[in-house]
Amino acid sequence: MNRLCKVLIVDDEFLVRQGIKHHMNWEAEGFNIVGEASNGEEGLQQVDLLKPDIVITDIVMPVMDGETFVRTLKARYPHIEVIVLSSFSEFEYVRSTLQHGAADYILKPKLDTNELLEVLRRTAGKIPELQYEPSHDGWRLGQLMEKMLSGFTLDEDTEMPIILDRFPFGAFRLLAFQPADHSSKNQDHEQIEAEVRKRMPEIECAILPADSQLPVILLNVKPDQDEDMVEQIRLWANKAGDSQNAPVWVLSERFSSFEKMGEMYRERLIKLIEFCFYYTDRAILIDGELPPMRPAGYQFNVNMFLQHVKRNRVEAAREYLRDHAATLGRDYIADVFEIKSFLGNLIFNVTITLADMDVQSSGLEESKYTYFKNVDGASTLTEVMLVLDQFMTEVQECASGSGGKRSDPNMTMLLDYMHAHYDQPLGLSEVAKHFHFNPSYLSSYFSSHKKEGFNEYLNKIRIEKAEELLRSDDVTISEISSMVGYSDHSYFCKVFKKFTGLSPSRYRRKFWA
Repeated sequence: MNRLCKVLIVDDEFLVRQGIKHHMNWEAEGFNIVGEASNGEEGLQQVDLLKPDIVITDIVMPVMDGETFVRTLKARYPHIEVIVLSSFSEFEYVRSTLQHGAADYILKPKLDTNELLEVLRRTAGKIPELQYEPSHDGWRLGQLMEKMLSGFTLDEDTEMPIILDRFPFGAFRLLAFQPADHSSKNQDHEQIEAEVRKRMPEIECAILPADSQLPVILLNVKPDQDEDMVEQIRLWANKAGDSQNAPVWVLSERFSSFEKMGEMYRERLIKLIEFCFYYTDRAILIDGELPPMRPAGYQFNVNMFLQHVKRNRVEAAREYLRDHAATLGRDYIADVFEIKSFLGNLIFNVTITLADMDVQSSGLEESKYTYFKNVDGASTLTEVMLVLDQFMTEVQECASGSGGKRSDPNMTMLLDYMHAHYDQPLGLSEVAKHFHFNPSYLSSYFSSHKKEGFNEYLNKIRIEKAEELLRSDDVTISEISSMVGYSDHSYFCKVFKKFTGLSPSRYRRKFWA
């Protein structure tokens, strides 16, 4: 059976991936770019999911480089052909990939579309069972929309006529919304589009090939029908909102040209989706109907908040936190990820403050990681504050003595020493010597006061500090491993992933995403 040859692109440079995808109508040549990945680890996941015939991969990538990727890929899927891209003129850098089964290679500085096409044709010819042929359908609408979303300009003669034929009206909007069957995240896009057409038959529409948490649909209507369309969507959202706890519908402002779609998506719609974090009392957020955005009313005074905790004025600390949340909700300007990171750090600082007060609660020590997780997973500011309110209730019990107990002064000195010297070669023997303890006794003494052993607790201190440093983009990961007391970089990465579930580089990318 003849079909298109499926191709996967693996390269850490976004512009390279987009340049390959959108520089040619690949389907007209018999190829279908089925997906992309930014490193070898993601590439293997995409291969498992998409089952491509050919993989185009870079050599130098973070997380998993091209050599390791090719070796692993060919071991798992020997029938998949690989084309290697390299920025190096020295053949030695690609020799090992060829030895492990790569079919061909291209030097990046010389990369052009026609050369890549020839290499793809040669490589596809090496797959005996593949009978591929060009598609004669021309550019698909999804291809052109993805090209526009990626910031490329459509060709006036060959591509724009396809768009104008599909979207002939003079008013456009973008709608991100929860489908009727919102229990299914993978509801078929054709079903979503059909539902929109059924409710509003006067419009033209198409699902965007966008990387969004919600389906995004492009709406095209006659200008004099735009207001009626907005009201229909508002009624639809209000009815759907009866069964939902948070707003998940957003509608962009009106724009007059398809060429503005990419800008509208990147600069407005993504922000609107994020604003849902603040507005739980609206079924739909419509651009232009929100209150004017203004700078935050005041900065949160962490020292004052912690002083309330230290002086056992936990209720005052709680009220101060609630007032700050109200300000965040009113101004809705703060980045959601930054808010969650700040509040997570606040939880950590409160637990440290309680330890400094010579008060401990084993329950709070165990539950703080659950609080971190719940803050990170909250979809609204209201949910976050419910988590913080529960945390402050536990803090109040601890500070008042009903949830905690006085700690051993010797243990307090020991923990203080570990927090002050975590960045140094700090082993059980060194600490035992400093406090004139027998190492074996110190190990037992430590375990009797803490739920984890000495080394695990030390690693926890170091990893928490490493997380803080990784949130800054001006220190390399190898420098951070030394700064927090690890002389072996690979061991640091192993311990970090054990505690956080992420490698240091992925943790940093998640923070700066």
